[in-house]
Amino acid sequence: MTIPILIGILLPIFFVGLWLFVTGILGLVSGWFALAKRYPDRPEAAILKIAYLSGSMGGVRLNGALKLSPCPSGLRVGMMRLLGPFSRDFLVPWEDIAVVRRDAWLAGSQAEFRFGSAGRLTIPAFIADKLAASVPGRWPEAGEMKS
Repeated sequence: MTIPILIGILLPIFFVGLWLFVTGILGLVSGWFALAKRYPDRPEAAILKIAYLSGSMGGVRLNGALKLSPCPSGLRVGMMRLLGPFSRDFLVPWEDIAVVRRDAWLAGSQAEFRFGSAGRLTIPAFIADKLAASVPGRWPEAGEMKS
């Protein structure tokens, strides 16, 4: 085989392998794999589906990759398959979620979801408001919701 043919075959394999390696490391560092193990997904109809969200988990920015779906028993958290090929969806029960709001200097109002002692997810506060409105009486946050 000639060099250009080898490069044409090996270069795509290298980049696919690199992509899988990097996304695997980010899933580990962010705590995604631990959350998916602790809170496995189960079949349950979603009340609302919001996709292409940005947020952060474990210091890892997830730009436009998140999917959030409130369900009767909890919050399903997912990631676009291309951006997280090994990151399975997980469903955290409402009783294991605490929501803490804060204002960040550059990022604006944010809501931090604390999943027991297993991990945290930070998203824009206006998305948390949409989620809260979809599950009245179940939302795990003290105080009044913003409209």
